[in-house]
Amino acid sequence: MIERLRRELGRIRVRLLVVNLVVLLVPVAGLEFARLYERQLLGSLERDMANQAVLVAAMLASGLDRGFELDAPEHGDVLTQAARHTRTRVRILDGAGAVVADSHANGPPEGPEPARPVLIPSRGDRGHGPSSADLIELAERVQPIGKGARVGWSEIPDRPEVREALAGRRAARTRVREEPPAVFLFLAEPIRRGGGVLGAVYVVRSTQPVLVELHRIRSGLIRVLVVASLFTGLVTLALAWTISRPLGRLSRAAKRIAAGERDIEVPVSGSGEIRELGASFAAMNERLGARLRYISDFAADVAHEFKSPLTSIRGAAELLDEGAADDPEARRRFLRNIELDVERLDRLVSRLLELSRIEASSEAMTVLDLEALVGRVVERCTSREKPVVLRYEMPRRLMRARQTDLETALLNLVDNAVRFSPAGEAVVVTVEGGGAGEAGKTARISVRDKGPGIPAQHQARIFDRFFTTDESRNGTGLGLAIVKSVVEAHGGAVTVESAPGQGARFVVELPVRQS
Repeated sequence: MIERLRRELGRIRVRLLVVNLVVLLVPVAGLEFARLYERQLLGSLERDMANQAVLVAAMLASGLDRGFELDAPEHGDVLTQAARHTRTRVRILDGAGAVVADSHANGPPEGPEPARPVLIPSRGDRGHGPSSADLIELAERVQPIGKGARVGWSEIPDRPEVREALAGRRAARTRVREEPPAVFLFLAEPIRRGGGVLGAVYVVRSTQPVLVELHRIRSGLIRVLVVASLFTGLVTLALAWTISRPLGRLSRAAKRIAAGERDIEVPVSGSGEIRELGASFAAMNERLGARLRYISDFAADVAHEFKSPLTSIRGAAELLDEGAADDPEARRRFLRNIELDVERLDRLVSRLLELSRIEASSEAMTVLDLEALVGRVVERCTSREKPVVLRYEMPRRLMRARQTDLETALLNLVDNAVRFSPAGEAVVVTVEGGGAGEAGKTARISVRDKGPGIPAQHQARIFDRFFTTDESRNGTGLGLAIVKSVVEAHGGAVTVESAPGQGARFVVELPVRQS
């Protein structure tokens, strides 16, 4: 179970989903921030109420010093003006807790409360609600307790915050109604004069404006959360479709190839790196298929080439065993045939090892002097009867290549031309630059002889393994195959131009690399 869970968590689509879910935490964190912001707003609201109560208490204390009473009509007018702009109900209580002045004595001056916030408005939610003063009056009514009856808040003199204020200490309390707007803040501030408490300023305010503001924030965050959820889902599906699905198809194709199935078509789909990966897999599959075909053909060619000399050796051995050894002349002839076949097998094995080494070579390319390398090849192959002439016409001498392999290929090419050239005729090796630029982008090495030439029907197969027109000269048919392998390993190409009776011209083109 744990292993399966680990495997599922390792899948790209699951990781993408996890990443997108983490993105969704941003609006969720915003909702939590809104809760903290709500607490700060309510705290700020309470501080504003406390400041307002302190200001009213100071004003009343000053009025008392000038001879005014707590129940003076002027106090009610001032409280009404303050309530109109602050949406706060302010009452003045005497020392017994009775109301002597009320900012809402003649009705709510601030007007009706704004409509309560809802995410999905209904028909009953349209328009404005009653004023906070009306709601407070409704909630403060004490109703008898009975079945199905509702109990209101206690009388003002009996409330804890009022008793605390009349005792000389500021106090606040939050009360909740059964229906919205449900939350109200009450604050009582004592009125002091001459070291005693004459009464209290009793302020109350609805949190409806705060809730409306917080509702705007929350509704915006919820909309962001919904849009982010939809966007995250679509992005996850799109990424799973364009990334996970093509990778899954590639994985299944790779498993079939690893299981030994042949001719599997590797799917190339998607875009960007996924498509490049699919194309790389397809190219690798083609290379593997070509390599398998090469090994199969190579094994068949080797078996075919080894079969003839082995058959000859076997026949000679059987004849010797049947009594041909009694005839000295026949015995020498059969032994000579065996010796020649063994020499041919030895040459084949040597050439095969050389070809295998070249095709499997991991030797790094180094900077070499091409003129010096070709000069060594010409010097080794030239003789008095069959001279080899070098014409180096390329401005550049240095290039990057595998020195041992390139020298072996050129030796095979020049040696092949020397063997077919008639005595006294020179083999010409020409090196020149090709392509754009002063020094050229390629090195073109041509080897021309004046031998009998190559028939047109043989030119297409001249570079095939074990194909030879030189059986009379003990050819193995691997020399030109080695040349082709070396040239292609360097990213170049080799071609032949020939006509019967006019000799042959082999041209090797190699890209010039200096770095």
